[in-house]
Amino acid sequence: MIFKTEISKVLSEGCDERVHIIESTGRNKYHLNPVKYESLLQRGSCTANLLTKRSHGVAKAFLGKYEELSYDNLLETQATRIKQLVGSEFNDPFDVYFAPSGSDLVYYPLLFQFMLNPGKKVINVVSCPEELGSGSKLASETRFYANFNQFGENIVKGDFVDPNNVSEVHYLDARDDQGNILDRTKAIKDIIAKTPDAAVVASLVFGSKSGIKDDLDVIDPESNTMWVVDLCQFRVDPKLIHDLLEKGVMIMLTGSKFFQAPPFCAAMLVPRKWSEQLKGVDASVIKPYGALFSAYDIPWYMENMREQLPIRENKGLRLRWEIALDEMEAYSYWSTSQTDETITRWATGVMSRLETSKYFKLMPDQLLTNMSIISFQVWV
Repeated sequence: MIFKTEISKVLSEGCDERVHIIESTGRNKYHLNPVKYESLLQRGSCTANLLTKRSHGVAKAFLGKYEELSYDNLLETQATRIKQLVGSEFNDPFDVYFAPSGSDLVYYPLLFQFMLNPGKKVINVVSCPEELGSGSKLASETRFYANFNQFGENIVKGDFVDPNNVSEVHYLDARDDQGNILDRTKAIKDIIAKTPDAAVVASLVFGSKSGIKDDLDVIDPESNTMWVVDLCQFRVDPKLIHDLLEKGVMIMLTGSKFFQAPPFCAAMLVPRKWSEQLKGVDASVIKPYGALFSAYDIPWYMENMREQLPIRENKGLRLRWEIALDEMEAYSYWSTSQTDETITRWATGVMSRLETSKYFKLMPDQLLTNMSIISFQVWV
């Protein structure tokens, strides 16, 4: 028999301190305990989800058989399920790189550029930094973003992971002082044009915490820029994922936002062309990142990278992904037209209700954002 105490323990491990249960409150930093869900209304959250009756059953079944599973086979099965959900038979192959949270995904393209371009300046262009996860800004600067790693070990928040290899970051704000959404397209192009000798990572967002969507037409698949799109909210049509992968774009996903797994679980979809380049170069530059990543986070055939990282399992991460994948697979039975219609009807109703209240005010440019996220100000 698997009890809530065991599920809670596993869910509060395998990530940084954001998932830890605070002893004095019995809740995490988001004022929630993932297993105490019965009296609360669940929704697809930007930050912290609870279990549901369905996912509670998934957790019990998974933990009940966990000790009988091969960790290698479990990893491959979960990666395959992700590919089946978001891939297309017409796409070139892509690989799944796991991470304990969306913040950790930020490191991957920087590591890839360090490997592919030793000695070159690495520039990271970051769109909408104020709209990203709480740890993403420090991670963008190649710094530790938390006080604990996925192994439960102390690290020093704010320190460089590797002082010998750091990124130069250019932040491009999401909104102006009045809350209007800014157009960052020209700024992105200008930075890339002015740094022809650098290894550039262009980190775009499509569905930020307030639903902001970068203009993805800025992506030039023929350039030397490494393009990354943050789809961590995962509130998108699969066709967009197919189109981006076809252009060689890396995609950041999480199962712990819209798809309601407890915090956190993440994966980077990496077009095979990048993995092919990476597996043929020296990977020793990533060794310091053994403080953050396990060899198991990397695909099994990327031996040059895996040998630089510790071989350590993460039971909590596997459980969170199991919960997310169950939700994603159930959701996938609905057609895009059905889900779009339902979400639009919900959004229209919520916005109409907010507009009648003197205490709430919709953020500017709401109709330019993702319809499954309603952003508003509270006036008191």
